[in-house]
Amino acid sequence: MSFSSMNSLLSNRIPKPQKRSVNEWRKHWGQLDQLGVSDEAIRAAEPQLMSLLEQERICGACRGYPLCGKLGDAKGMRDQLDYHDGNVQLKTGYCAPYLEHQAIRRAARYSTYSIRGERERKLSFSNFPLEQQKRKPQLFEAAKTFALTYRAGDEEKGIYIFGPAGVGKTHLLHAILNQLEERRIPSIFVQAESLFDRLRSAIGRDEELEPILEAFSSVPVLAIDELGHERANEFTLEKMFRIINQRFVRNLPTFFTSNFEPPALYHRLSSDLLPLVDPLRSRIIGMTKLAYLDGEDHRIATMDVLDM
Repeated sequence: MSFSSMNSLLSNRIPKPQKRSVNEWRKHWGQLDQLGVSDEAIRAAEPQLMSLLEQERICGACRGYPLCGKLGDAKGMRDQLDYHDGNVQLKTGYCAPYLEHQAIRRAARYSTYSIRGERERKLSFSNFPLEQQKRKPQLFEAAKTFALTYRAGDEEKGIYIFGPAGVGKTHLLHAILNQLEERRIPSIFVQAESLFDRLRSAIGRDEELEPILEAFSSVPVLAIDELGHERANEFTLEKMFRIINQRFVRNLPTFFTSNFEPPALYHRLSSDLLPLVDPLRSRIIGMTKLAYLDGEDHRIATMDVLDM
């Protein structure tokens, strides 16, 4: 049986809405009293109210946007009561199942740019080294709170985590992204050098760079690992600045890890690149909370050593 046939059969099994008196309308929708709608306006708006009842009938049996029982342009839309200038009106917007469906599609599109394997997907807040949780409780709680509460569209700062190797900087990024992924919040993880390898490969294949740059500039959450370790030159700095600047303007949260504190980023570059480096550093500082993470190199502490 096709989706449309299933929806038709399901809709036919649900009783059609019946006309009601003014008092019955008020009882059904307490919002009419809250909005101060007169009896005359309710009687005049009976077609709209009947439409809302029909919507309740269909949406009450919702099985997700792909199986939406509405037809044509109404699919994925939901009407709400409004009252303006003495008249009952309907305000139309996207329904929650449609928005969830779109979020899943966006996440799938962005995931093609995110380089994460099975090992990274197992990194979480629960297996983040306990000694680091205790040493840096504010950083740990800030990362966890963001991962649990952020919603796409919120204007929040990211975190710039800097410090020596092996102390858990990248682990914390993956813990954030894994939690966001579970909540179906689109994100991209990339190492700085890998980003530019992708761009250089695209140029070599004569592909357009614009879709790649737009994906990194617009994804709700972006995490760039090992910033400052890439082979920085005019090309890479220009592209990094474009991505960071657009995210800065759009107030999109961006997370970084680096061995360098922001003022020391790209400090070994020639002076002729400073016009690119200085505004890049400034925006990174302005769009993030800075956090220094040090401690024992966890990789060395937990390395497997065979008997020699």
